[in-house]
Amino acid sequence: MPEKELPVALLTPTGQDGQVAQRVLSSKGLNAYVCDDMTQACEQLGRHEIGVLVLAEEVLGPNARDALVNALEKQPSWSDIPIVILTGEDELSGTLPKALSGIAMKGNVTLLERPVRVATLTTVIRTGLRARLRQLDVRDHLAEREASETSLRESESRLSSAVMAAPYPLMLHAEGGEILQLSRAWTHLTGYAQSSLTTTDEWGKLALGGNPSLLGPALGDEDLGETSDLGEHVVRTADGSERTWDFHRVGLGNLPDGRRLTLTAAVDITEYLQLVKSERAARQEAEDANAAKSQFLATMSHELRTPLNAIAGYSQLLSLEVRGPITPAQREDLERIDRSQRHLLSLINDVLNFAKIEAGHIAVEKETVDLADVFQNLREFVHPQQREKELNFTMPETSGYGTFVLGDGDKVRQILINLLSNAIKFTPVGGHISIDCTDQETTRSISVHDDGVGIPPDKLSAIFEPFIQVNRGYSSNHEGTGLGLSISRDLARRMGGELTVQSALGKGSVFTLTLPQA
Repeated sequence: MPEKELPVALLTPTGQDGQVAQRVLSSKGLNAYVCDDMTQACEQLGRHEIGVLVLAEEVLGPNARDALVNALEKQPSWSDIPIVILTGEDELSGTLPKALSGIAMKGNVTLLERPVRVATLTTVIRTGLRARLRQLDVRDHLAEREASETSLRESESRLSSAVMAAPYPLMLHAEGGEILQLSRAWTHLTGYAQSSLTTTDEWGKLALGGNPSLLGPALGDEDLGETSDLGEHVVRTADGSERTWDFHRVGLGNLPDGRRLTLTAAVDITEYLQLVKSERAARQEAEDANAAKSQFLATMSHELRTPLNAIAGYSQLLSLEVRGPITPAQREDLERIDRSQRHLLSLINDVLNFAKIEAGHIAVEKETVDLADVFQNLREFVHPQQREKELNFTMPETSGYGTFVLGDGDKVRQILINLLSNAIKFTPVGGHISIDCTDQETTRSISVHDDGVGIPPDKLSAIFEPFIQVNRGYSSNHEGTGLGLSISRDLARRMGGELTVQSALGKGSVFTLTLPQA
């Protein structure tokens, strides 16, 4: 507040004297006003609305003097209101009257004998106003400090409450090791009361196996607000058991006494580590069991193929009449034996291929594959079955086709043969099957369409799982292991591609093999 804005209160014996004094001071740039009586002056003094109080000795009657002394005694520690008293002529040359001496002892009083020069009076008043401004600055500073201290106390209280109520272990501690606050979770999980362990050194020696440095303060101001990972450590609880905690620490700044304040947080991961250990053991057990299963399937499939090949060989020898002539009925029986042998061998080959894939024994080449050659072989594969079921079959013309993908030619052919076999199997007599090829930015897709029975929507996500046969309920005469699609998708992914399906009941299915362009 500028000096000239601080008011000068005037208290004179008569109103006319006050008005004259007000005009004189106003002419000198001072903000002066006249008080009606001492009561009004004391009220404004109590509200700190006065910069300087100027009064004549004559107004200090017993009651007025007591009121002024009482107001001066009630001033806060920072306040010492400047008072200018105009005394009688030559009065200061002797002993001060009781009224003046009492006030001079209680306040910041300047006595001026009348008559007084205007310049002298204004100089004294301005000096008093400057002193009052400094007092008001002290007041504002004290108010700001008190507000800061109040805010700090409130922040400390909120921090303490937050630490206490935290659902996980928290420790608030100061540089030097003093523990300021522990969360209920900390004391509950360890079994130690805060009153029994008052320093980080005591806590570290008892519960951390002699490692008190773990709870040391943050290293410096550069770490303020940054969390430090202290790692996993074993905590010994009050009952002698051991828990594993994952510790973190963050520097919060300095306390008013200059000590660094640190917050250490922990998470009890004992059960989690036990769960991970159990999960790893269970996973290893499952992997061992799966490997044993795959080994068993591979071994059994190999052992079964040997007698099946022998059956095929002997049935062919009999069909060739090596052992003598056979009747038409006997030839028909031999054909049934041969068909059954081929079907069973196909099932066993599926199981063997699946076991090899799971065991990681299937090698997949990455080479350029010309789809024209693949489509030509497919046409030869489809033709006998197409003629038998009177199916309409269309595919891209291979002449000059020149479309290439990156993959394993044999595996691409195996996947498409499997897709075509399924399409033929589930497409009714007279139905339609087609193959088309489309290009994307970096991939090429081969799609097999059929207008067969389709796949229920709730089964689409399961058809690529091993040993799943979705349409068995709709067509029970279709046999198989349920491994073909699982094997085909795995092979597609091993070549860097994918196998997907779109289908609707009664409207057929579209299986799409996507591979990288060569």
